[in-house]
Amino acid sequence: MTPINKLISVIALGSILFFTASWWENSQSRIDTAFIKLGGLSFHTSIDTGINEAKSLGKPIFLYFRSETCYWCKKFEEEALSDKRVIDILNKNFVIISIDTFKQKNVSNNLGVRSTPFMIFFTKDGEEISRVPGYVPTDEFLIKLNSVLEKEKIKQSS
Repeated sequence: MTPINKLISVIALGSILFFTASWWENSQSRIDTAFIKLGGLSFHTSIDTGINEAKSLGKPIFLYFRSETCYWCKKFEEEALSDKRVIDILNKNFVIISIDTFKQKNVSNNLGVRSTPFMIFFTKDGEEISRVPGYVPTDEFLIKLNSVLEKEKIKQSS
């Protein structure tokens, strides 16, 4: 093989690898569905859709930040988000949104979320109620949920 043919081969192979990597990155960063099933719950995957629903229903928002490679996220989803008591409270009282910190980097960065799992509760009008960084056992999460609901009731009655 002549040196010029080697150079052409290397350039062609490099181009193929570059375009394949670029395609892969774009395909992984797209949100393909409007909902994702986590534990026993169905979460919105679009923050805009979730916010609009919260405003129309007059419900607060549970914003859950996760990644598919996060061990503690999977543990939280298997335990807390699969617990019937948690499922009932979240379905009845909140609009729930899941943000993938890799696929939706802008949302995570804009809200200062640097680790997973991470949860933020908002009023229906977008005012932050509470933040919960890291993994939380089911019983602790239930206490937090009830505390957020109390704060929300106090805000609504003011």
